[in-house]
Amino acid sequence: MSDHQSFLSGNPYSRYQAAEHMLNTAITQAKISESFEEYLEIFDKFYADEVEVSSETQHEPIRGKAWVGFS
Repeated sequence: MSDHQSFLSGNPYSRYQAAEHMLNTAITQAKISESFEEYLEIFDKFYADEVEVSSETQHEPIRGKAWVGFS
């Protein structure tokens, strides 16, 4: 079954798997050496507004796209 078909099926786990596959494909095909903005577009498209992001340089996680750089 293709990702598109899985995404449209009624099975929530199949939709999750298809969405995860689309995210992973977008990340691996992005060319960060040419433009970091492509990663920001992927982040904006695939992650919820209330996302929580952690970093090795931050003590506390960052919550929400606005704090990560989105408005």
